[in-house]
Amino acid sequence: MLSFSQILFTALVIVVVWQVSRFLGRKGANQAPRENARARWTGWVKPRSQGEPARPIAQDMEKCPHCGVYHAEGLTHRCDS
Repeated sequence: MLSFSQILFTALVIVVVWQVSRFLGRKGANQAPRENARARWTGWVKPRSQGEPARPIAQDMEKCPHCGVYHAEGLTHRCDS
């Protein structure tokens, strides 16, 4: 049968491993932000220098005269109704 000290030690090991994995996960996420990865795949944003702050990507939207749904300007839209 497990003693109280063995249960406590096991719980402590589990918590330490969990915290270390979270720390390493955050560290890896900071090295390759989603925005930069998404911009590289889509090709919408030119590479920027290290000191330049990130700017949000904005698109002009237009309203469909038939169904009232907003869609990106210049892209085709097909109404479902």
